[in-house]
Amino acid sequence: MARSITATAVGSNRNKAVLMLAAVFGILSALLMFAFLNKSGGGSSSSAVDQAINAGNGAESVVVVTTNIQPGDRITSGMLTTKTMPATALLTGHATRSEDVVGKVATAPIFAGEQVIDAKVTSYAGASTLSYKVPEGKRALSVMVPHEAWVAGGLVQPGDRVDIYGITTLTKTDPLTNTERPDVVAGIIAQNVEVLAVSQTLVRRVTSVDAQGKPLAGTPADVAGAPSSGLPADKIDTFEKAISITLALTPEEAAKVAIIDAMEDTKGQYRIVPRQKGDDAELTGTITWSLEEVFGPRKK
Repeated sequence: MARSITATAVGSNRNKAVLMLAAVFGILSALLMFAFLNKSGGGSSSSAVDQAINAGNGAESVVVVTTNIQPGDRITSGMLTTKTMPATALLTGHATRSEDVVGKVATAPIFAGEQVIDAKVTSYAGASTLSYKVPEGKRALSVMVPHEAWVAGGLVQPGDRVDIYGITTLTKTDPLTNTERPDVVAGIIAQNVEVLAVSQTLVRRVTSVDAQGKPLAGTPADVAGAPSSGLPADKIDTFEKAISITLALTPEEAAKVAIIDAMEDTKGQYRIVPRQKGDDAELTGTITWSLEEVFGPRKK
């Protein structure tokens, strides 16, 4: 009986030793695999595991962005990395080398993790004209703004989204009495319109000056990007002397705006009304209003 107990104890100890060695070897294997994967990953954010999963027939290493990029942003090397993608996930026009993308400008939003494709970047080589900034399906129409109140005090900037209201003041003749009376109509002729450019070369804002006509400390520039003139208020050029605004409109919207713009100010006017950033909702239902709808029917 004693021998049996002793043999059992020795066998048990031997099994424990084998298990401990297996555990040690397992840990060492995991550590070696971890070190190998880290080494094979290099400076790329794509791990060897990802590459192994994505690798296959037709797989390629493509350029992806590491941060959200907005239209107009110039792309730097810090915004890019590479990632192996399976053939089924490759986008048309994808870039395979970061150096082919660095220095280019985004023409559309590119989100973190997204492949960089030719359609969303440009070098602007020979593409600095206005036609490259006009959205697909739109037309660029410029109108001269005679009064700053027509365009939100002249505060509208390129990239803003606006609605355009048309106001006509005509007359109509009563067929029974042959008398004329005003026919005033206002309506929305274009919604959610992108402002492509604002020409304000000669526009200056009245500078705050002291009793001697010198600009006060901390007075901002008269016009964004232009130095303060430092002139007395009575010598500042007025808004009405030169300002135009260029809008991205559909052909139909452009025709409507052009008709109002071609009318004499006493008969036809427009108002350019900025939207809140991110507001893309369009007004439905009634989009025109008459004088009677504003004030109610006239009393006889």
